Amino acid sequence: MTRAGMKIRRALRLVGWNMLFLVAGLVLIGVVGEMYFRLRAPFGETFRLYAWSPNVGGIFAPKSEVRWTNRLDFWTISRTNTLGFLDREPISLERAAASCHVAMIGDSYVQASEVPIADKFHVRLEELAAEELRHLDITTSAFGISGTGQVNQLAYYDEFARYLRPALLVLVFVSNDFMNNAPILDGLNRGVDPDRLPNVSATRGADGTITLQPPYPPSQSTRLAVPSRHPRVTDRLTDTSPLANWLDAKKRALSTSDDIDPKLIARVALLSRRSPGYAALLDGWRPTTREGLRGPFRHTQDLPPVYEDALDFTAFGLDQFRERADRDGAALVILSTHTMGTRGDLAFDRMTALAESRGIPVIDQYDYITRQGAGPRDAIWVHDGHWTAAGHRWAAEALLEYLKQNQEICTMRKSPASPPPPPSRLTDDESVASGEPAARSVFDIYLRENTLTYLKSPCSAADVQAEFFLHVIPEDLEDLPADRRQYGFDDANFRYGNTAALAFGGRCSMEYPLPDYPIARIRTGQFTPAGDQIWMAEFPVGAVEGAPSPSAAIP
Repeated sequence: MTRAGMKIRRALRLVGWNMLFLVAGLVLIGVVGEMYFRLRAPFGETFRLYAWSPNVGGIFAPKSEVRWTNRLDFWTISRTNTLGFLDREPISLERAAASCHVAMIGDSYVQASEVPIADKFHVRLEELAAEELRHLDITTSAFGISGTGQVNQLAYYDEFARYLRPALLVLVFVSNDFMNNAPILDGLNRGVDPDRLPNVSATRGADGTITLQPPYPPSQSTRLAVPSRHPRVTDRLTDTSPLANWLDAKKRALSTSDDIDPKLIARVALLSRRSPGYAALLDGWRPTTREGLRGPFRHTQDLPPVYEDALDFTAFGLDQFRERADRDGAALVILSTHTMGTRGDLAFDRMTALAESRGIPVIDQYDYITRQGAGPRDAIWVHDGHWTAAGHRWAAEALLEYLKQNQEICTMRKSPASPPPPPSRLTDDESVASGEPAARSVFDIYLRENTLTYLKSPCSAADVQAEFFLHVIPEDLEDLPADRRQYGFDDANFRYGNTAALAFGGRCSMEYPLPDYPIARIRTGQFTPAGDQIWMAEFPVGAVEGAPSPSAAIP
């Protein structure tokens, strides 16, 4: 081998060893980084149980554990109360009536899964008021579920908060509320048919009038079917690797991409083809990955028609809350979160214009934070836009400042036009329970208007975690789907979160619609994941009309 060849060979060997050391070093860094993130994490994944109510939509399963994490900043474990919200148990009606009760209604900032319940702003407000406004005897409660706007949240007031007769009703306004209030934008965001949303929503009639629309069960909501892309390798890595999740978060924080969002574009095209009305609202609008669906409210002076439409729905939601507050003798105020910016920000100015024209005061958290010598970034997590304990404290202090300046809210409270009724879910259950059950077992089972209702009181999350089975035996086997005739019954298994379910005051309630064909008998119960039967009840459908007594068995 020539001298030149030997030099080249030594150089290649040196490069090879350097590459080997580099790869080994990167692998070592990756292993150490992965171990670090895994060791510092009490758990790896978010876990929660959802329930659904025909009057409210989706909430958390009552009395259930919620584990919440972004796998970078926070790992919280909390329990929902008997109403299905991340809050303390609701105070008694007597205690609420004797105090100056403040009810908070909102989305993820009120849900506040990122901090322990003790750090939430409404709890902090109660503590601060006990020190500085003790003579007002302020109590608080919170009703919040992520991904909702004021229109969706009307049900939280009607079903829960109104029952406590709050002296002050606080609407926590967040930058995505405009989007969530509008059925088209909300549907595009969720990937769900805007006409069949799973929460209380609103719809515009042919004459332009906006009215409320009840929620659709998740099983009846229709997905906006668009071509799905194959998951990226990075998507799979971030789902399984805390280190990859951290690197992806840093990359997204530095991204300035203004690309068109292909999934949203496909959904927009799908809706535009559906009707001329949708096409007119969506004409010329091209959602980008940087702005998302909420961005134009903050950054665009001349809004596309679909965004002007969203302002109309937001105005409708505020009108509805204004009417309810006036009817029930409650003061009404908006807590504008830091996400709205402050005066001069387009989103803030749009929201305050709607509020002021309806006589709704606005508390500006952004302004309060800056008056403390801090900035909005000081209120949120490093890798998540929700409040830290500091953000919650500043929200509580801003509300306390408002209460100090408006103590007449508590001392000169107006009388309601009429006493608030109990929640409709509670009265519906009582109406059902006043009849004779078709079967009694772990759950009492009622049959009314071709709907099965399962009731249990007292009830906990453990009672509803197991899957339910429902065998519907027809009078004529020909009514069954062809693939079920060999079994002699229709099989309709379901889980608590997939059907109408709600607990109030420790009661679990579920509804399940039955097929339209004539039914001879029903067999239902629960079984474990291993397939072992927990309980079973079987009865003839005629039992509710005085037929032979139903049979029930508990193994």
